[in-house]
Amino acid sequence: MDKMTVAEAEALFREIDADGNGEIRLSELRDYGKDHGGTVGGVKLADFVRGADTDGNRRISRTEFTSHFA
Repeated sequence: MDKMTVAEAEALFREIDADGNGEIRLSELRDYGKDHGGTVGGVKLADFVRGADTDGNRRISRTEFTSHFA
């Protein structure tokens, strides 16, 4: 997968952050995937959260998300 621009990553973050609290939870990732035809399983999503979540709080901040994708 090619890297996104920072603007693209931030736009995607805003789409996934359904409640607008500035953090993406596993359930928001799952719901976003379902709504967009995704077929990624729960274990793979959890692995993604663990990989992108640099502070270990089990949520992905905008900074973590952007750093991971851009």
